[in-house]
Amino acid sequence: MSRDTLNRLVRRALVLAATVAVIGIAVVTVQVAAAWRAEAAPLDTAPVAMSAINTGMDAEVARTGDLSAQIDDVAGQLSTLKDAVVTANDAMTGGAESATTLKTQLATAKTKLEGLQSQLKGAQARLTALNAAAARQAALNAAAKRSAAARTTATTPAPARGGEGGD
Repeated sequence: MSRDTLNRLVRRALVLAATVAVIGIAVVTVQVAAAWRAEAAPLDTAPVAMSAINTGMDAEVARTGDLSAQIDDVAGQLSTLKDAVVTANDAMTGGAESATTLKTQLATAKTKLEGLQSQLKGAQARLTALNAAAARQAALNAAAKRSAAARTTATTPAPARGGEGGD
């Protein structure tokens, strides 16, 4: 064997030995770290018994049943509320239609009222004019009566007195 071949074999053997040593050190390091971890965190409490797990599961199943019943109750209440909202919406729609009709009727009545008020003002003005004319006519009638009475007394002879101035 030549010297180069021998050097190569020695180098390869040294590299192989170093690799095996590194792997061995890594395994030992992991085992030592696991031992330290186990010593640092000892298991003081015992694991939960299977009966405790079953009891807890039964309690959760009962709780699930209660929650399901409550959800069913809430669903019924929601259905009732939905029906009430639909009824209220229908009533609001009917109320809105009635309000529109009443608004139209009110506008018509307001127009009629304005017309009647203007007619009433005209009638009041005519009544005032008629009252004034009646008062004038009453004054003229009273004046005519006084004038007629005055003429009647002026044209009527005075009654004769007996015995004075004789025949």
